[in-house]
Amino acid sequence: MTEPGTYLFYTLLMVFMIALSRPSARPTLDASGEQVSFPSYWGPNLLFTIVLYSFIIGGRYYVGIDYKAYLEWYLKLRETGVYPRDIEFGYQLLNEWLNAVHAHFAFLFIVIAFVQITLFYKALERFPFIAPWFIFFFFTSLLMFSSMNIMRQTLAWFVLFYALNLAFEKKYWWALLWLLFGFSFHKSIVVGAAFFPLLCWDWFKNRYLQISLLLVVTAFAPAILTLALNLTAPIVSLTGYDYYVENLDYMQEIGDEGKVGAGTARILFFTLDAIIIWFSADLKENFKEYNFYKYYNLYFLGALLERLVYDNFILARTNDYLLNFRVVILSFLCFFFFNSRSQKLVKSVLGYTIILMMTAFFYRAIYNAAAESSPFRFIFFENKIQDRTQGFEE
Repeated sequence: MTEPGTYLFYTLLMVFMIALSRPSARPTLDASGEQVSFPSYWGPNLLFTIVLYSFIIGGRYYVGIDYKAYLEWYLKLRETGVYPRDIEFGYQLLNEWLNAVHAHFAFLFIVIAFVQITLFYKALERFPFIAPWFIFFFFTSLLMFSSMNIMRQTLAWFVLFYALNLAFEKKYWWALLWLLFGFSFHKSIVVGAAFFPLLCWDWFKNRYLQISLLLVVTAFAPAILTLALNLTAPIVSLTGYDYYVENLDYMQEIGDEGKVGAGTARILFFTLDAIIIWFSADLKENFKEYNFYKYYNLYFLGALLERLVYDNFILARTNDYLLNFRVVILSFLCFFFFNSRSQKLVKSVLGYTIILMMTAFFYRAIYNAAAESSPFRFIFFENKIQDRTQGFEE
């Protein structure tokens, strides 16, 4: 059983970040009460949050499945002067620079956390009003836990999110430069970038058809997955995941070992997706100035693929570039529910139901030590810190 301090730590961090984001989410209103601008977005509240988050999350010790691998590789670099893995050049350069200045290994995780959280707020700069909701779902959807586990890929997803915003503002060269930066940390970002050309149209308009599609892919997932892999083999090979596709049975065995409460999670997210789909037309209309349907396209494709690749952790990890946009969509949805002027009672009930379901999911994940995210250990409170390699291999 997870110690109470871990529940308290994650809860306080989430509440603290939500509270500090509220001044940045407060708009200037015109005479009719409509939002005009967000002049205080980049205030001291966000800057303080970024610094504090970087040192708290970066200062963790052995929290997250991949933590041990990254630690071992950095310590091996310090001992031999050669990075022991064939890895993306941006991440390798970061390690080599930290080694050159004789930085403690904790600074590797602090820098990663800093880049993640900075991109987090940069991506939200386009629609600050959803920031408190985004933070809530960042924690309760477990994206925050992913950021401490698959650190490089989560960083790359935030790059993708920010680059997408730049592209919508027709800043294509800046978007491309950021995508190259993300590629230098995790080349699988090309999976998300490959969907950019599909965002020109609103592909999913009929809510009944969308729910039917979810039911079909859930019922016939194995056959559809085989067909999809044949069609997407070139992209999968480009990202370096072809080995895992060729060994699907083995990958499924690994995924099965880590399953805890999978049935409950499937029911929860089908319910959430159904609610999102039901109100999708309202969301597209109310937030059309933010190109909402384009984010929705990515989310819904990810939701469909989630049913197909749920049993394979590698393919599911690749799909995160699409599925993580569920956090964005849920943030818009709850903002809409609690600021709507019609059917207030129904929307409030649905909003609070989502909050309760996601909060329960969050605490259950902590209880089950999802991705080894609990118990939370802070490096400055440890009596003994690893300072040399232990011959660990990923």
